Amino acid sequence: MQQIEFQENEETLDLRKILGKYLVKWPWFVGSVLLFLIVAFIYLRYSVPQYQSTTMLKFDKKQPDITGALADLDNLGLGLGNADELKSEVAVVTSRPILLKVVENLNLNVQYYNSGEIKDSELFAKIPIIAKVISYSNEKKFISSEYMVKEVNGNDFVLEDSEKKLIKGSFDRKLKLDFGTVILQKVPGLTFNSKYKIVFWNPLEKVRSLERKIQVNLPDQKAMLMDISIEGTVPDKSEAILNEVTKQYNLDGLQDKNLQAQNTQEFIDKRLEVITRDLSGVENQKEDFQNRNRIVDLQTQAQLALQNTNDNTKVLLQQQTQLDLLNSLQAEAAKGDNQLMPSNLGLNPSLEQAISQYNTLLISRNKTLKQATNENPAVIEINKEIASLKNIVRDNIRQQKATIQASIAQINGQISANTGMIEKVPGQSKIYRGIERQQNLKEQLFLFLLQKREENAINLSVNVPKAKIVNPAYTHDTPVSPKKMIILLGAIVLGLLIPFGIFYLFFMWDDKIYSRNDITDKTSLGVLADIPSLKDDQNHLVQRNDFSELAEAFRVLVSNLKFILPSKDSAKVIMVTSSVKGEGKTLVSVNLALTLGNKNGRSLLIGSDIRNPQIQRYDNEPIKSKGLTEYLYDETTDVSELIHTSDTNPNCDVIYAGTIPPNPQELLSNGRYQELISKMSSQYAYIVIDSAPLMLVSDTLNIADTADATLYVVRSGVSRNILIEFANSLVRDSKLSNVSFVINDVAKNVGGYGYGYNYGYGYGYTSEKKKNWWQKLFKR
Repeated sequence: MQQIEFQENEETLDLRKILGKYLVKWPWFVGSVLLFLIVAFIYLRYSVPQYQSTTMLKFDKKQPDITGALADLDNLGLGLGNADELKSEVAVVTSRPILLKVVENLNLNVQYYNSGEIKDSELFAKIPIIAKVISYSNEKKFISSEYMVKEVNGNDFVLEDSEKKLIKGSFDRKLKLDFGTVILQKVPGLTFNSKYKIVFWNPLEKVRSLERKIQVNLPDQKAMLMDISIEGTVPDKSEAILNEVTKQYNLDGLQDKNLQAQNTQEFIDKRLEVITRDLSGVENQKEDFQNRNRIVDLQTQAQLALQNTNDNTKVLLQQQTQLDLLNSLQAEAAKGDNQLMPSNLGLNPSLEQAISQYNTLLISRNKTLKQATNENPAVIEINKEIASLKNIVRDNIRQQKATIQASIAQINGQISANTGMIEKVPGQSKIYRGIERQQNLKEQLFLFLLQKREENAINLSVNVPKAKIVNPAYTHDTPVSPKKMIILLGAIVLGLLIPFGIFYLFFMWDDKIYSRNDITDKTSLGVLADIPSLKDDQNHLVQRNDFSELAEAFRVLVSNLKFILPSKDSAKVIMVTSSVKGEGKTLVSVNLALTLGNKNGRSLLIGSDIRNPQIQRYDNEPIKSKGLTEYLYDETTDVSELIHTSDTNPNCDVIYAGTIPPNPQELLSNGRYQELISKMSSQYAYIVIDSAPLMLVSDTLNIADTADATLYVVRSGVSRNILIEFANSLVRDSKLSNVSFVINDVAKNVGGYGYGYNYGYGYGYTSEKKKNWWQKLFKR
């Protein structure tokens, strides 16, 4: 059968193979998981559970649309404006001043423990002894100090410090310790039933501890809610801490509010004093201005002056009209002729009467003149009367004219006075309005401050807490740590991961060949058989009628070998080789020859490793003196003298290597070896050649052309992957033909074949090294 052309194999990821490497180590995984579970159970048994305690606060939100006194109270600090202010309150809750108050009020700088054999249990309530620190020697440098209460006898006790030093003291009396002065008090009704440990702390250390433990969250900022939580081993203590934190927070907020209100009160009182003085000055200024300008009501007086001016102007026009009439009437009266004078002009009644008499008398005279002359006594008498009346009219006109002129002058004076008053009104009004504006401003500010003083007094008297406690402190029933399921699951995961990591590193650095998959992944050359691992007390040779695993493995090898051997009449030559010494090449050669030899065809085993012969190890007789070396060296040597029948199988003959020569390569390359094979081919059905390792010497390559098939032996757990590439290179370079692999020592147990992994190769025999315990432990 022709050899299949050599092809390079591409490396692929085989998950089944990868997982298979770890699955065979299942006892280690199981043991690791059990170990971690035991550790986890021990940890859960003796660890102190941590419980979470929580309280919730609710803040009121300011309402900007509130009016009146409530709006002013809102401005004075009740409620929060928005969510941003709520965020700032988170820092206030855990501020050091508040936490320091909590530590002082709850005496948290002193811790009590019930001392046990394995662990100490912290106590908080129902403690038969209470310790308080009076003073510290050096508080800045002090951190903590522990003392054991060793003995209590009546009112006396004995403490033991960390250095086993005993300190005696009495209850309710000061006791000097190394860090300061303390006082211990006995709680009535409680008895001492075990040893107690007291730990004194620096208060600042407890404050730092609370800063780390207390968690503040805002679940819903729009709802103005705040969650405050703490984890601790004693739920009563955690709840007391949270309640004290909320109490101190509200007290701090109330103090801030009251301080703000007091400051506001002082400010308002000071401003009222200033405003009162300013208001009094403005009122005096207004009074002085009114007195100087004779002003009662400036606007009313201005309107009255304007009205008087209008009325006087009308009267003045009437007087001017009458004066004009009088002037015209006076001109008529001054004429020398007797003419009728106008009447009914709305003048003085006496003047109108005189004019009327004058006109009547004149008409009567004119009627008389129609009947008499001027010299008529009656006419003369009438003329006298007319002249007299005319004089009277003239006198009345003059008197009436003087009266009207005086009235006109008076009216003009009144008009001038009112006009002057009106002209002063804008300037006076401006000054007056300025004074009134200052007065109104001071009055409004005065009234506002009075109102604020009353509102601030109300706010100061109302003790409303800064935040409402929605849920008082409570503790969840389930401990937050240790979480049993998580720890057990973590133990299982670690129990799997740690051996996995160890084996991963081992496999990553392990470049040895273990199974046929390791070979087929790296080469296209076939694997004919897997030779099982043998213990030292097992037979390493295939016997006649043998049904052991070893015999069955070599029968499989023979069956597979027949498929790659060519069909020929002469003997089929099989060369067995390996890369280095110790891979089981000789074991395979010997047992293959024993298996091939039968009554239908004999087999011949030739020990061709003349540098380090090993075949004689499987022979019960002493080492033969002559062998292959003698034949190659001496042409006169008879081959029949070199052939020995195997003690195990009479159908198998052996030619031993013979004496170790100084020049093995020259002997193997002189052509005598090929002649030997040619001569023996007619006498045997199979010829098995036990050759030298290929990586160390080139002897085998000198005789490789005689072989019909080459069996390349690798040892499971010993041979390295680099040897596969070495075999591939030999095939690529056509130095070997028809090559197949045989895996030796597969799935070996502790105390296997005993071949040590040794690359050294020489003329002398090297005993195999015994494996160390860790090598056996990690054997695959």
